[in-house]
Amino acid sequence: MEANEEDNVKLMKNLTAWVKARWENDILQILPEDPDKRHALRLKIFRIIAIVNLILGLSYLIWRYTSTLNLSAWWFAIPLVIAETYSLIDCFLFIFMMWKPLRRVSPVPIEDVPVDVFVTTYNEDIELVEQTTAAACRIDWNDLHVYILDDGARPDMKAAADRLGCGYITRGEEWAGKARHAKAGNVNNALMKTSGEFILILDADQIPAPQIINHTIGYFIDPKVAFVQTPQFFYNLPQGDPFGTDAPLFYGPILQGKDGWDAAFFCGSNAILRREALIQLGITGYVQEVEKQMRRGLDHIEKDLAAIKSDIPEYQAALQLLRKAVVQSRQSLNSGMPLETARSIIQQTLDQVRQVVTGEDINAMVADLRELGIMGDQNADEISQNLIDQFSHGMEQLSQNFSLQSIGLSSEEEQSLALTRDDEAIPIQSLATISITEDMATAMRLHASGWHSIFHSEILAYGLAPEDLGSTLSQRLRWAQGTIQVLLFENPLFKKGLSIPQRIQYFTTMFSYFSGFFNLIYLIAPIVYLFSGIPPVNAWSVEFAWRLIPFLLLNKLMFRYVSWGISVWRGEQYSLALFPLWIQAVVSVVMRVKMVFVVTPKQRQSGNYLPLIWPQLLIAGLTILACVYGIYKLTIGLANPIGIYVNIFWGCYNVWMLSAIIKAAVYKPPENWSPKPPSFLFPNGETTLNKN
Repeated sequence: MEANEEDNVKLMKNLTAWVKARWENDILQILPEDPDKRHALRLKIFRIIAIVNLILGLSYLIWRYTSTLNLSAWWFAIPLVIAETYSLIDCFLFIFMMWKPLRRVSPVPIEDVPVDVFVTTYNEDIELVEQTTAAACRIDWNDLHVYILDDGARPDMKAAADRLGCGYITRGEEWAGKARHAKAGNVNNALMKTSGEFILILDADQIPAPQIINHTIGYFIDPKVAFVQTPQFFYNLPQGDPFGTDAPLFYGPILQGKDGWDAAFFCGSNAILRREALIQLGITGYVQEVEKQMRRGLDHIEKDLAAIKSDIPEYQAALQLLRKAVVQSRQSLNSGMPLETARSIIQQTLDQVRQVVTGEDINAMVADLRELGIMGDQNADEISQNLIDQFSHGMEQLSQNFSLQSIGLSSEEEQSLALTRDDEAIPIQSLATISITEDMATAMRLHASGWHSIFHSEILAYGLAPEDLGSTLSQRLRWAQGTIQVLLFENPLFKKGLSIPQRIQYFTTMFSYFSGFFNLIYLIAPIVYLFSGIPPVNAWSVEFAWRLIPFLLLNKLMFRYVSWGISVWRGEQYSLALFPLWIQAVVSVVMRVKMVFVVTPKQRQSGNYLPLIWPQLLIAGLTILACVYGIYKLTIGLANPIGIYVNIFWGCYNVWMLSAIIKAAVYKPPENWSPKPPSFLFPNGETTLNKN
């Protein structure tokens, strides 16, 4: 009996695979053979589906606002319709992103140019870093210089670099006591110690293919291209991708769509960058940071000067001169004058103030001594004459000792007017340090400076994904927090230099992380209705179904059409299931909770991960109870059948979506399962890395 069931299962799988293959084959035969024409046709079809989808969605939402809100339960109805509004905006942003995706083909490589390869590491296993570095040393490129950027300053890593014959870079004494800026600081430090025209950045686990430079360097024939990003692919994913780590949609259609608007992201690894672009960005950033520092300093000085009171005429004159200088200095900055001009206004005023204060003080002392001499004090006359004789020397010495602190201002305020960044180990910070996701912030600044980007969709590096739920959640929380940090500190909607489409593309990614709040509403809504019987709409009706269902179905069709040939179901499940993580990310950034960059473990960590997903477990449990209670009310005739059916279906769908992360929390890999690195890592047929 069991054998027959197994045979039936195999038969159904084979039949399904055959039908799918025939369907895809028939569709492909309809499409043009020429790749460019096929791409153009697919794009036209997408645009038709997208426009109809937006019309249906907008019509539904207008109807919801005008005809269906149950204002007697506004606390339920208003949040739900706001969540639906968010979803329609998200749909529009997705359509805009995918409106003109680019299909790129590897260009002819440019002539041999020096390329530096940075393998970044902090605390990863030395053998893992050696694997990546050994592959980097075998990249097919003549003028190649490979460096291990060891932020852990480990002697064993230095020895490994010597064995492999590559460079080794770590931070010097200048970093002692200064902000380190995690990976961004590590790369910025190496930029100051190397000279290659182009830089390939690799995480410690991202094993590069030999052709990675040959297939991407040709894009730099355009002198305004700042970087070329390639996908991140993980060779250690267990079957079924239990942690939802694989991101073929992002490293495929999404980045191709952003590429069409010249807004492809730099993703931190597997990217080649032009050194000139980074150095220019660092110099520009240096000037901008010094200007911000000077403006903050002027604001503080102006505030403190207003609070200082003195009865001494000389000090009153000094304060008045300084107040006037602050106003003039700020006017100079606002008019676009060089920073040195603004600084010199303050400096010249300080020199003038020194003369006022020190000169008047000495004159007062001389006058007092002369008065004593008239009264018969011969010593006073002698001291007075000596003071006059040494006036110039006294002026010079007193002037040197005069500063803003002598009239009550802080040394930090005076230092803020200097054209230096003494708070940084190195003044030129090419990779952005405002966020723990330095890659996105750097890309946005490059685009705002007029540089272009490229996304090359060919997989040219193979890395390691987290192998347990705890590491996965930690990594995704860091990504989300870093993205929200960029939104908070450098909102792309107001970023000078970005085109309108570029602003929208960056905002789209940031906007997506606010979905946690609205997904929570979608998860709670069926629970509230099934337990309380309070509807968020005036009535569950057939009209509700025919207005909503076509929009939802066409929306799913559009998404599947964009992701044709890509497995995205696990990603969809995690998009909903990670709602607590996205909420935590937003709240922690807004509340300015201190965040520390933590390297994602590259090996499976042991532990019980169910406590990490207690919100998902709670929602799933309550939903199941609500569905059971809804069925009970339906059987005894205490509820609207349509409302019960809709919300039971909705609740079951939610539980199905949450089931992925619940399974991941208790997941254990198959026995004897071990990921294998790509075969090109072992060119001589070895099965392990030869360290000799």
